Parts: sequence; structure tokens; C-alpha cells
Amino acid sequence: MRNRGSLYVGLLLILVGLMFLFIEGAARTMQPLGVSLGWSNLWPLLLVMVGLAFWLPLFVWSERRSELAGLAIPATLFTANGLILLYTAITGNWAAWAYLWTLEPLALGLSFLVLYYLTNRHKALAVVAAFFIAVGGFLFLIFASAFGGMVAILVPLLLIAAGLILLLRGSLFRGDRPPDDRREY
Repeated sequence: MRNRGSLYVGLLLILVGLMFLFIEGAARTMQPLGVSLGWSNLWPLLLVMVGLAFWLPLFVWSERRSELAGLAIPATLFTANGLILLYTAITGNWAAWAYLWTLEPLALGLSFLVLYYLTNRHKALAVVAAFFIAVGGFLFLIFASAFGGMVAILVPLLLIAAGLILLLRGSLFRGDRPPDDRREY
């Protein structure tokens, strides 16, 4: 296709149309089953669609990907927020925001990681990405274990398992090799 602007707008219109059909179809299909699944629950798909609108130029104009790489930041944030809100809207578990907010810094870190891979791979982007991913992941573990229902049981069990593995690894392999053995793994 010669005019990539037309390709972009055409693909976007098709995706929006498919989303509208999906929402309408879901409402009509689930209504006889007594499940309310329509715009009242699926409105966050609009945010996902905005995220896709930011992602799409990176594929349509792939030869200019490094110039357009900054679009990855709003693309990732809109998509992540849309998916988080979609979860809470479908389940009705709005109290989950007590720990789901921690996914915001994690999503920001992921957006910097995507930016790192799409550009000249400047080390500072990788450091910023790692920082936000680590902070978001750590906060998610803490808040999800405090407020997250089943996660409140899984996270402490995972922490205990990780601690036991480290203890066993340290005690089982302590005498096997001299302390100055610096093998690369």
C-alpha cells in the first residue's frame, strides 16, 4: 500500500469496529445466561484500543520504528490500564485497586524496556526500566499479599519456598568447591 496513513486509519477503524461488534455480541450472547456483559463491563476495552492506536504506527511504519519508539510509553500505559480496569469491571472486584495500583510503575518500567529495545539501546533506559519493574514488582508482592485474597497466601508461600531453596543450596553446596572458585554460569 502506497499511503501508509490510509493503512493506519483503515486498520484502526477495523479494530474499533471489531471491538464494537465484540461488545455487542458478548452482551447479546451472555444475556440469556443471566450474565451482564456489555458496555457496563467492557468499557475498558476503549483504553486498550487507545493503546493499540499508539502501538500500530510502530508496525505500519516499521522502517521508522526507532523514530516512533516514544509511542511505546503511552501505548504500554494505556494498554496496561485498560487491561487492569477490564479485570476489575468484569469481576466487580474494585477493591483490588488496593494492590493493582502497583502495576502502574511496573507498566512504566515495561514501557521503558520496550523503548530500550526499539531505540539505540542506551544503558540508562535499561536501568530506568529495571528500577520501575523492580519497584512495581516489589510493591505488588507486598500489597497483593496484604490485600489480595488468594495472592495473600501464595506470596508468603513463594517467599518461604525461595528462602528454603537458598538455605538448602547454601548448606548442600558449601563444602563442594573452594571459595575462590569463580565459575561462570
